[in-house]
Amino acid sequence: MTREPIDYTNENYWIKLINQSLIRFYILRTLKDKDLHGYMLIQEIKKASNEFCSPSESTLYPALNQLLKGGLIQQTNPKDKMRKTYHLTPKGKEAFMVAAKTWNRVIPTLSKRTIL
Repeated sequence: MTREPIDYTNENYWIKLINQSLIRFYILRTLKDKDLHGYMLIQEIKKASNEFCSPSESTLYPALNQLLKGGLIQQTNPKDKMRKTYHLTPKGKEAFMVAAKTWNRVIPTLSKRTIL
């Protein structure tokens, strides 16, 4: 099976690449305010990012598993056991603060240094 070459001139390539990083940031950002289950996380991430970051289940759950393994979030089982919810840990709060600080440095730099 041959892979198609990457089209670096396709805007969707760059959006997908940026979203792979942003999804982790927005998961931490969203869980900073309240515990949520997967579907609501997707909805809140869309809302918080003005729909720029619009994760699907196939991108959300691998990112959640990575954050779980890193100890940044915890999974909780509600009483009704219908939906697992996710909770930000102290380590996750610290990681969010570092990520927010970093993004706050990157975004103005991109805006200043990029001429379109």
